[in-house]
Amino acid sequence: MTAEVVDVRPAEASDAAQLLTLLMQLAAESNTFTIDDGLGELSEADERSQIEQITRTTTNTIFVAALGNELIGVGTVQATDDLIKQQGEVGVAVLKKYWGQGLGTALVEEVIHWAQDFSTLSQLVLTVQLRNQRATKLYQHLGFKQVTPASYNVIDPTGKKVAAIDMVLDV
Repeated sequence: MTAEVVDVRPAEASDAAQLLTLLMQLAAESNTFTIDDGLGELSEADERSQIEQITRTTTNTIFVAALGNELIGVGTVQATDDLIKQQGEVGVAVLKKYWGQGLGTALVEEVIHWAQDFSTLSQLVLTVQLRNQRATKLYQHLGFKQVTPASYNVIDPTGKKVAAIDMVLDV
């Protein structure tokens, strides 16, 4: 990366329009990143409202990586339906032109820090496609452990079956 500084910070309501654009671009660039159905129909006002609601919880968060005024990456935690385990599902993505520059690591580290110091979650969970070796190594390096005994198939955004594993980090 050049001398420019990337800021990793919690998303703000004022990021709504850029965040929607970023998420759509990430979904178009990557076959390992999926977005929620209906994201394309969300208005900027809807996204602004969602960001405001998320920032008031202790079980969900959104972090963004910003280079100047441009959002170039996102890290999220979304509470799962498993109230007993108090789990949050992690999602991380960075624009392709910024891959390999440590932004994914910075986003995951911020998510872990938030989970340990500010959330009411006891675990972070994620599913990683095995073809995404960089991500698998990153999660292992940061303490995530494989919880599925063997890989299983998931359907990627293009409709292709790919091998994946589930990982967990106790926080």
